[in-house]
Amino acid sequence: MDVQLKDGIYLVSGDITETCNLGDFGLPSGVVKFDLGSIRTINSCGVREWILWITKLKITPVYYNCPQSVVMQFNMVKEFLSNNAKVESFQIPAYCENCGEQKVFLMNSGKEFTLGKKLEYELPKCDKEGCSIESDVDFESYFYFIENLK
Repeated sequence: MDVQLKDGIYLVSGDITETCNLGDFGLPSGVVKFDLGSIRTINSCGVREWILWITKLKITPVYYNCPQSVVMQFNMVKEFLSNNAKVESFQIPAYCENCGEQKVFLMNSGKEFTLGKKLEYELPKCDKEGCSIESDVDFESYFYFIENLK
């Protein structure tokens, strides 16, 4: 796992597992913004280490650009979104059965979703005529975490 600061947001990349090095990375106290868009994988042990790390540093995380692997952990591990954590944006993987095109759509808080409310969203149409984009995830389970955030 690698962490780099850019424009006030900590860009996290690689794998979050039990073997990742969670140092302090010079993190300030209070609200800290994390762009998780370059996370390849995150397993349950990595989530546990992340939660312990966030708690130890006494920070309030704000998550941006969360990939599918992170969203799945949000839904499975309630504590992942504790410490007043906020989700500002997350990714929805999608595909078109007709042309095989794969896309990732970014959902933004206050635009495509509202925390604490059930998500009702339709994916944009495929760019090619006669095609249709479909979510590559189960809507009910994938968006479960949104209803439980405030």
